[in-house]
Amino acid sequence: MDPFLNEFEDKFRAGFLPDLEQTLQEMQHEKVYACAFGTDSDWITLFMAANTEESLARHIARMKEEGLCDSEQDEIYYRWACSEYQYGEDTHFNHISRLLYAAEDVQHYKDEMIQIIAKVVSETPDEVFARYGQSKADITFFISMTDDDEAEELENQSVVLMTESSLASEFLKRYDGLE
Repeated sequence: MDPFLNEFEDKFRAGFLPDLEQTLQEMQHEKVYACAFGTDSDWITLFMAANTEESLARHIARMKEEGLCDSEQDEIYYRWACSEYQYGEDTHFNHISRLLYAAEDVQHYKDEMIQIIAKVVSETPDEVFARYGQSKADITFFISMTDDDEAEELENQSVVLMTESSLASEFLKRYDGLE
């Protein structure tokens, strides 16, 4: 494997579990439904964000009070836009972002990086989630871009690699029937 990809995998593996456990600790009294890895179109940043059913309900209620949520489409946006997630602000994988920023043509490696992220998530034992009252099988995992029209394609590609198949199928239909 390419030295860059080896280093990326080592750094992601080393950072993911502690950040995941810290985030799960914060959410342990709520029902986690999503865990997303956000990047940008240049692939020079990486962060993790997660959300719970309870935090989503609170957020939607606030947005409705402010007149910023008045349709099913708005609610779907708040459910799946990782920039709206309430947990994970301390999980910016700074050590990985420095690596990505320093790499030449990091976008060349994006497909392999997606595979690495999916592999690490898939290999994370269910017991890690169970310690915090969660079930890995109940969480939709995906990668998203915060600044690119290709985000939906990336989300759809990545969700099937690291999410239980029935949840992934539901995620893939999230915009069906909306105009």
